[in-house]
Amino acid sequence: MSKKMNLLITTSLALLVAPSLALAVDVGFSETFDADVAGWEDNVNNPLGWVSTGGADGGGYASTTFNFLGYTNPFGGDGGPVTFRASFSDNASGGAFVGDWLTEGVGAIQMSFRHDAPEPLTLYLRVATRFNFPGAVLDQPVAVPSGAWTDVVIPINPFSPACTPEGYPNCAAAFSAVETFQIGVNASAGLIDDDFAYTLDLDRVTILPIPEPGTALLMGLGLAGLSLGARREEKD
Repeated sequence: MSKKMNLLITTSLALLVAPSLALAVDVGFSETFDADVAGWEDNVNNPLGWVSTGGADGGGYASTTFNFLGYTNPFGGDGGPVTFRASFSDNASGGAFVGDWLTEGVGAIQMSFRHDAPEPLTLYLRVATRFNFPGAVLDQPVAVPSGAWTDVVIPINPFSPACTPEGYPNCAAAFSAVETFQIGVNASAGLIDDDFAYTLDLDRVTILPIPEPGTALLMGLGLAGLSLGARREEKD
């Protein structure tokens, strides 16, 4: 291989890796959407809707709609679409969710979620590079009922069988280089038959630290082989 080609490859890799090394996730940060949607986007990369009052804390919140009619995952998974996006390129939440989640001690993501679908919904989160691949998907099995703000906590455990890497050898690699943070809603067979755009609301997305003795606890959960079901895949 020529010296020129080696220099080109080295420079390209440096451009991809260097920005990630300089970013630090803001543990303890909470996006409350009190002033606006803070650069967050919907499933087709348009800005989320914003409502000034009525959120989980009484203040503002972000909102979108989605029609599940005939939905199929374009990547072959059985889950629903990504509906909320916080990307590096949009400086969403001032970059608070961007960085090495493992080194910075991210223990969980907590959020307040509300919807008006006729049946409970489950959520998942996805992290990826700024180019949206590779990444990882982490499911949570708790069903959120319709019509009320509900707090959902998703532990960040790269050893969990509920976490599936996409293009990485493991989930730890994905969570150590987060530049795209997404929240998705799993589709059910009943909703796929409905021709109706349901409202999905989001508030108080919070980065929780690892509780003491957090590292041992999270590793223990992963090694225990807890099974939370098949993952819901989406790479949009």
